[in-house]
Amino acid sequence: MSDTDPRARPDRALPLHDLIQARMQERGWSYSDLERAAGRALTRGRWQQLGSGAPLRKFPDPGSLTVISQVLEVDITTVVLAAAQSLGLDVRQQGADLSSLLPDRTERLSDRMREAILALVRAAVAETLAEDGLEPARSDALRGLRLEWPKTAAPSGPPPTEDSPDDD
Repeated sequence: MSDTDPRARPDRALPLHDLIQARMQERGWSYSDLERAAGRALTRGRWQQLGSGAPLRKFPDPGSLTVISQVLEVDITTVVLAAAQSLGLDVRQQGADLSSLLPDRTERLSDRMREAILALVRAAVAETLAEDGLEPARSDALRGLRLEWPKTAAPSGPPPTEDSPDDD
């Protein structure tokens, strides 16, 4: 990816055409497939227009944004920001967007698993703030949560030591 490639700029929203193209590529879909998945609410020609990279002249209507969100299986905010970026608005994300790093279907996690992941992230943030001297260390960052994974998911071999070479 080049520096001018919008996907190389994680602080900016993807333009709508890049979002559409990325989802099409992931699924091996054509514009006709998008039209079918949309129940013909957006035509093949409209999908092609949105996915071509041609500058948008106006913001898509709310119904179209909703259809795009549903078909691409991304949240409506992502689609709205992508459309705004395609209109030439300088749409920047505030801070790191952890949600963009999460794999597809994360929304299917159980409430218990979601809480465990959030507790781990909160503990990591608290530890980082403590290391930076911004907040005192909190021993209750995990609030008594005990994280367990099946032994089959555990890494094999001994844990790395400080003198282990990096895999970078």
